[in-house]
Amino acid sequence: MSNLFDNWKRLSPEWRFALTAFLVARVALSLWSLVVYSVFPVSLQNYDFFGEPILTVFNLKTSERYVYSRQVDGKTLTFRMIDQDHVFDDQTGSIWSIDSGKALQGEHVGRFLKPSSQTSEDIFPYLGMPPERNVLLSLWQRFDANWYLKIAARGYEGSDGSTVYFPVYPILIGILSFVFPPMFAAMLISNLSLIGVLVLMYRLISGLADESTTRRALVYFLIFPTSFFLTAAYTESLFLLFALGSLYAASCRHWAWAVMWGTFAALTRLQGVLLVIPLAYMLWRESRGVPLKKMMMRALLLTCIPAGTLAFLAFANLSLINTYRETLHAKFVLPWDNIRAATSLLMRGGGGIVDALNLIVTLGLLAMTYFVWRKLPLEYALFSLLMLVAPMFRMTTTQPLVSMSRYALAVFPVFIVLGMWGGKRWVNRVVVYTSLLLQLYLSAQFILWGWVA
Repeated sequence: MSNLFDNWKRLSPEWRFALTAFLVARVALSLWSLVVYSVFPVSLQNYDFFGEPILTVFNLKTSERYVYSRQVDGKTLTFRMIDQDHVFDDQTGSIWSIDSGKALQGEHVGRFLKPSSQTSEDIFPYLGMPPERNVLLSLWQRFDANWYLKIAARGYEGSDGSTVYFPVYPILIGILSFVFPPMFAAMLISNLSLIGVLVLMYRLISGLADESTTRRALVYFLIFPTSFFLTAAYTESLFLLFALGSLYAASCRHWAWAVMWGTFAALTRLQGVLLVIPLAYMLWRESRGVPLKKMMMRALLLTCIPAGTLAFLAFANLSLINTYRETLHAKFVLPWDNIRAATSLLMRGGGGIVDALNLIVTLGLLAMTYFVWRKLPLEYALFSLLMLVAPMFRMTTTQPLVSMSRYALAVFPVFIVLGMWGGKRWVNRVVVYTSLLLQLYLSAQFILWGWVA
């Protein structure tokens, strides 16, 4: 025991803080997911899906999925849970079997709910991947996670929409799947990456601010409303690990390492290609006194980052735009068109909490980018603006500013500024209380198959 304590004391401050913060966040999320699982073992939703009123039911214990039309005799019913096997409708009080869709009691006794035009796979997309049996893993096997698992297991198919997901994460999952179950491998990569992210953020921030600001910034980052994605089977942590590694290496003038990590970032997520811009600025800033030949070699190295993205797009037959349009029901727009559409949706009363959060986060981050520019070196403002604006060129038919609250995690310099402001008690309270409450709500919705980002 004493040896363990001695080894802990030998760790650098950033590693001690990163490991402690990670363990607290990981344990808290695991416990919260079990609370959600215990309180809501079955998830029921009354949806209007592309104009069709549907009932969706998902059993968190068995992963059984059901989708029915809510229309009976021309009337739209609203359903509520009775127990894990039965629901009732508000309009008549009839009791229905979830498994068969048959009314067992009440006005509609003997009637059956009609199948929806939407399949259970449309609403709960496992994409042919088997549901996890381990509850600590199964509760996080949602949405994009199954895309990465599918690509890791079967590779890319040009017509199924998989080419919008870049290859590094599924490749790593595939490699680790020789040793671990795929879902465990996916989450292991994300969680280990998060530890690395915290270490690199600590090092970068400590060069700009004092220790209390550094720690506050990291805490704000970990409790941000969508930060649960950092430990889920998504690319958030891995992408940030590569991006931060690239920026940190560049700040230390290790340009080969900066380009290598930047290329990995560009092969993890489309926005990674934009790292070349802040890196080019940092290279130009360091050009004084450097021989021209050496500068040209470093500049040539930077082209590896966009080359990585172009190589993947060539492999995918440049089908990215068609995939966005046909499979993801998305189109390319100007950023302000996205903001205008989101505002209009909310003004008409057609949006929900997630739509409002996406708009608030987007506008808030745009405003915060100004303070990043004023308070931090220019490369941080460039990185923030690029990571924020790039996703705004895409708009889906169902949700403007889709997933912006999740993409906000990549705009890490904003958390540095918040850490500086958090020295004021009222700012700290607003950030902590608001973030924690929203994270509890959004993570619970995600576990229950609610789309949050």
